[in-house]
Amino acid sequence: MSASDPVSEQLASVLEWLASEPADDPHAELNALRGRLGRLPEAAAGGAPLVQCIDEFEARVLDVCGRLKPRLLNAALPLSHELHAVAGELVEALLEVAGKLGEMAAATRERWRPVRRGDPMAVTARALGLVHEAFVVAAMGGAVTPPGLWLAAYGIVEAGGGFDALVSARPETAAADALHALKRLLALAVLQPESLTARELVWANDYLEGVADEGALSRETLMPAASSFWIDSGEDLPPIATIRSAPPVAEGLVHFSAFGVSRALTGQLDWLKERIAEAEAVGLERDGELLEPDASGLPVGLTPVEMVSLLRRMRDRWALPPNRGQSRRAYRYSVQVCVGLRAVWEAARSDGATERISEWMVYNESPGGYALMSVEGVTGSLSAGMAVALRRDAGHPWSVCIVRWIRSDSPGQVELGLQLVAQTCTPVTIGFRGGEVQSTTHALILPPLPALRRNQAILAPAGTYASRRFVLVHESEHLYVAQARVLSLDMQTANVELFQYEIDPYPI
Repeated sequence: MSASDPVSEQLASVLEWLASEPADDPHAELNALRGRLGRLPEAAAGGAPLVQCIDEFEARVLDVCGRLKPRLLNAALPLSHELHAVAGELVEALLEVAGKLGEMAAATRERWRPVRRGDPMAVTARALGLVHEAFVVAAMGGAVTPPGLWLAAYGIVEAGGGFDALVSARPETAAADALHALKRLLALAVLQPESLTARELVWANDYLEGVADEGALSRETLMPAASSFWIDSGEDLPPIATIRSAPPVAEGLVHFSAFGVSRALTGQLDWLKERIAEAEAVGLERDGELLEPDASGLPVGLTPVEMVSLLRRMRDRWALPPNRGQSRRAYRYSVQVCVGLRAVWEAARSDGATERISEWMVYNESPGGYALMSVEGVTGSLSAGMAVALRRDAGHPWSVCIVRWIRSDSPGQVELGLQLVAQTCTPVTIGFRGGEVQSTTHALILPPLPALRRNQAILAPAGTYASRRFVLVHESEHLYVAQARVLSLDMQTANVELFQYEIDPYPI
């Protein structure tokens, strides 16, 4: 630090705290961090000491982030009160430090300001990285995107030089780094993180580190139009799918597409499927050494079967964002809900005589699904992709659904978006030829549903499907045993898989 940059008493106390060891308690650390951050002068009024402070605040908040994310990764939704509070404080701290970096980027562009000279786009890239972390932490905790996050991201881009500077960025420059950070954030946002488990979200985030540059950012409409999104930097909104809402006639719009990313992952998806088929052919476990993903450059954290399921969904959402085809109607009535495939199986088998039934409130519905809100409070574990059954009362059959998204803005309240997959179900057990586990697995027979499938289907735990043929056992007044064969695998999530089948006319 040069002699021309004296340290004020205000900054000296902040630097002294920054030099101390971080508190073990994230709550105490974040409280102290945010309190001292709020006392910093504006970036334009500082010099090298202020820049040093902001640099160290960035490292400090990222340290807390690195310690808290593993806890969120393994936490069940809804979060505990303590973890929910700390996650919320971390999100706010990340955005506050990002705002300081944005101020520093703007001041760096004004060369007469007493701020260390540097590339404002390099600072912009760091600030966008913090906004990105805030988005990930909030999504891992099941919370909606914090108000102001998108305005913060767009404001940081403008502070660093604007969207035009990013669009025209040359490779291997600071502007290219900022562009990469923005594309990664946008690509993750359009994946609909509320529909992913925390493990899937972290894996997708790590995956994007290597392929986000395949996305496109432009002032012009991008093709194919069905895969493009538009951004109004003056609104606190994420990228909006063109297929859902046509862009307004206005100046300053920015267009984004992850279609290139969806094409880039196709080769890796094919590679994984080939390796799984090879493993099955030689009798190895599908998660064994034959499927080590290092050769493909894929992140760790999921099994190969889980990767295939997630990559398929990522590809589909980037190539053709889902468009609501059915209108929703507001309702308000209570329903009985059974959460989890095993619990649904037991409820269907015992005609609803189970303690795992709770009361929820439907607040809107469409022919294809429901949106529910917890009424009694939630215990247990909820996650996107799991099976849920609901009914009006004991006189109605169980409607089987899949959790499409989950939101939890407070520990005592959870909202679920459900996709209807059957109006009734039959509990059975199944066992696949060549399966890894030499036993049967609980599953549900789902009747044909004209809007979705022509044949009967099986809803089973994720990873059950191991070959084309399987044995089906139904215990009722009479024992029914049959051999069946899979016709198509229609759905895979982190929790369940759904496939159509038929009774095999030529059993082996």
